[in-house]
Amino acid sequence: MPLSPAQLERMEYLLGKSQHTSLTAMEQSELRRYVVAEQPGAKDVTFETLVTLGLIIVGAYLLYKFIESTA
Repeated sequence: MPLSPAQLERMEYLLGKSQHTSLTAMEQSELRRYVVAEQPGAKDVTFETLVTLGLIIVGAYLLYKFIESTA
């Protein structure tokens, strides 16, 4: 998975923030970069779809981390 732990943490933060308040244009762009790094086809999706994909990606990372820690 191409995202570093710091990028994943930042992506989680931005996704959480987006649930409570509007992200700035710069934050939206940053979030889009992270999601597109994982899903290149997401470069032209709506912001709502981007957030959904981001949540799925974060969930997959967390699941992977959990499985790895129990192995």
